[in-house]
Amino acid sequence: MSFQNSPMEASAKKNVLKIERSNPIVILPEHETPESSLFLTSIDQVAVVHVPSIYCFDRSDANAVDVIKQALAKVLVHYYPLAGRLAINSRGKLVVDCQNKLGVPFVEAIADCDIKNLGDVRILDGDVLGKLVYKEPTQDKLEVAPLLTAQVTKFKCGGFILGVSINHCITDGISAMDFMNAWAEIARGKPLSRVPCHDRTILSARFPPQITGPYDDFVQISDVSNTKALYEEQQIVYKSFLFDAEKLAALKRMATKDDQVTSRCSSFVALAAFVWRARSVALNMKLHQQTKLLFPVNFRSRLRTPLPDGYFGNAIAMPCCLCTKGELIEEPISASAERIKKAIESVTEDYIRSKIDFLDMHRFEGFPTGTLVINSWTSLEHGSTDFGWGEPRFGTGDVSSLTCLFMTEGREKGIAVVLGLPFSAMDTFNKLFCDLNGA
Repeated sequence: MSFQNSPMEASAKKNVLKIERSNPIVILPEHETPESSLFLTSIDQVAVVHVPSIYCFDRSDANAVDVIKQALAKVLVHYYPLAGRLAINSRGKLVVDCQNKLGVPFVEAIADCDIKNLGDVRILDGDVLGKLVYKEPTQDKLEVAPLLTAQVTKFKCGGFILGVSINHCITDGISAMDFMNAWAEIARGKPLSRVPCHDRTILSARFPPQITGPYDDFVQISDVSNTKALYEEQQIVYKSFLFDAEKLAALKRMATKDDQVTSRCSSFVALAAFVWRARSVALNMKLHQQTKLLFPVNFRSRLRTPLPDGYFGNAIAMPCCLCTKGELIEEPISASAERIKKAIESVTEDYIRSKIDFLDMHRFEGFPTGTLVINSWTSLEHGSTDFGWGEPRFGTGDVSSLTCLFMTEGREKGIAVVLGLPFSAMDTFNKLFCDLNGA
């Protein structure tokens, strides 16, 4: 069982990490780059938020910071939009002003402890993460805010943590990893294995729009269970649960044991079905409470003409499963798995193009209470982010009260599930997790 970081342990980690930061310097592309405005799709426009992440390296050498810094200047030649700034065009839409190259703030820091003192880096406290990932004071000012920041923190053990923050309107998870892996390749003196494609007009909205919805992901649901109050009244705790190979096999058997689904079921589908059901029970939702499950689906290869290799931008759809809590828990887990499979299968060319048109016309209002968003990072190549000091361990701040993260646990050949819940709900979720031992 992996049920980690009690509130007392989280508080202790805050006190453990003390750092000294240098003043930020600005890293610009090493050579001249295009200066036109970069079109942002309606999918890009949805998520204008910074996503922090950290890469933990257990060893380094004296020139590590200089290597990373110099490689950043080189990689920005290829990924030049990250050195630009956001602007608003005549239609009131966001674009990237690539002429306004204010660069990437880069910070050096020294910590007074070992990396191991941080514990599980996948579920770092927000205060600790804020010390490892630099936030520019202008981050909330649209036209001067950097799209990327970088910080290298050295630890007493000889290791270091590279903390980055990237604006989600520029990249999805796949594009972000392409950039990080390219940065690492250059640091190792290697040529880029994938050259980025910056033509986002491929995903322009159609005129006139051709919307074939409606879409359940835009349905507003009422908080009849007063879940919002539960989040406000109790401490939110973030935990990591390890679903090893044995637990995943048990879930897949449960998700395929009757005629409602085919004999094949992916680990993602089975695990998503369990987490959605267990979380709804843990939050003590009323039976008539509507609940949504959403999850990003990469559609790069799902279009009739696939996107170019190296497409740099957001190319994810967010299909939705919607039902009441009563329907969810009264049906077998195999039926819940079938809902998820159908949602994944719904991501077709027509769905994607229709959704792009819809988002171009309607403002995204955010996710209502009762929603669970599952982000799976299991297929992303974090191990390729080797700057010359071995494969890193990865952590992210992309986990909130409405989100859940699936991450590969290589040593156990399993999946780590990271989520945040009110204290009482987390206790219930843990019990449901432990019950799988007897499944």
